[in-house]
Amino acid sequence: MNKLLTSMTFAAITLAMASSPALAERTLRLSSQIPENHPIGENLSFFKEKVEEISDGEIQVQIYPSAQLYKGSEIPQAVASGSIDMGLVLIDEYSGTLPATGLFSVAFLFPDYEVLAKAAGPDSPVRQQLDEMIRGTGTKVLWWQDYGPIQLLANDEPLVEPEDMQDKKVRVLGKPSGDFIEALGGSPVKISGSEQFMAYQRGTVDVGMTGTTATKSRKLHEVMDYITITNHAQVEFLIVINDELWGELSDQEQAWMSEAALAAEKKMREETKAENLEAQQFLADETDMEVVELTEEQLEAWQQASEPAVQAYIEAAGETGRKLVDQVRQMQ
Repeated sequence: MNKLLTSMTFAAITLAMASSPALAERTLRLSSQIPENHPIGENLSFFKEKVEEISDGEIQVQIYPSAQLYKGSEIPQAVASGSIDMGLVLIDEYSGTLPATGLFSVAFLFPDYEVLAKAAGPDSPVRQQLDEMIRGTGTKVLWWQDYGPIQLLANDEPLVEPEDMQDKKVRVLGKPSGDFIEALGGSPVKISGSEQFMAYQRGTVDVGMTGTTATKSRKLHEVMDYITITNHAQVEFLIVINDELWGELSDQEQAWMSEAALAAEKKMREETKAENLEAQQFLADETDMEVVELTEEQLEAWQQASEPAVQAYIEAAGETGRKLVDQVRQMQ
């Protein structure tokens, strides 16, 4: 009787396992400095759901948002060393050791979304060169996230003319945006995205630099009075994975990851423009922040004043940088 019960129990367990969802064979941890309610955070969740769906649960992704584990500046090393499997990183974070990767923050190099899409698309020779450089650091790029254009934030008085930046301390994202500020007579101060609110509240810097979506999601409108729509840079975030780990994945796992990554990138690229404009309208209508839109003449003055920043990028990135700038300008 006991043998019969044992056999029946074993059969029941086997049947239950066969009919239950597949247990995860691999769990990947992803560190992000962005809040979950930001479009970029939502895109990470989309990727998680997509890869878990198409792998039938064999790959699971755990997301740690809002710099719970690492700041943005710490992600390249954390992923390269294997301390974390995957991470979200601003492409500018690589520009300290790979100056050419700062291309997308070069002031006014990308006049519109169309040029940006050409340069940042998966098949773009510009992007492929940058991906190859980054892989040399031990991190493989899975997909690019279009963050959208970058604006300037201020207190007390709006920023209208380039001269308004003179002697101001300005939050920057990396070296290229720092070159832009120096060309305007300001002093760049590198501050991570997650630390912006406190930096502005405490007056660590006089001027902020970020997108409209971050201004909304991080509630920066509570500590800054004005946002000037300069669209001076088109920022790209990357989702990178430890390159050694990538090599350990089976062909099937790599295919699942690539399919989900491509779907996430396509979704983000299609939605970013509308989300940035929607956030700009929210700031104008629903907050005390004043949105400052420049005239064509004013914008041209900013572009002319920032030209030294383009030359600074080329000098830092050498012949590779010059070729990349030329390639982008041919797309305009």
